[in-house]
Amino acid sequence: MQLSGSKIIPASPDKAYALLTNPEILMRTMPGLKRLTPSESGGYAAEMEMGVAAIKGKYQGHMQIHDEVVPESYRLVLDGQGPGGFVSVNMTVAFEPHENGTLVRYEGEANVGGTIASMGQRMIHGVANYLVNQFFTAIAKEAERDMVS
Repeated sequence: MQLSGSKIIPASPDKAYALLTNPEILMRTMPGLKRLTPSESGGYAAEMEMGVAAIKGKYQGHMQIHDEVVPESYRLVLDGQGPGGFVSVNMTVAFEPHENGTLVRYEGEANVGGTIASMGQRMIHGVANYLVNQFFTAIAKEAERDMVS
């Protein structure tokens, strides 16, 4: 399944990049993320708890950033497994200056298997978009909070 879109973050590209790569910020903003622990292989061991439709349950996985070009782009690789099956995401994230802050573009692919896959493409895509929108709304609030403090 293809994932792509763009969001405006009210911060400079440097700040937006820092927000989207900071584990503490990700813990506060990523829907369902319960734990993010540095792993020996690089990246982070992740624990998520989802409460949406057929993906409900606890998931264990690994998240890693590759091909970093600070503050322009990176590639996010995320793999997870849980009671609903597995999810694998490979996504490029790019940061461009914008008159209202930074335009963050994301594009990539998500593969799912198990019970999750039986939900159907349209439903999975809807859930993915819902979670991405929640995440970027929370990131924008973090950026605004940073501007005030």
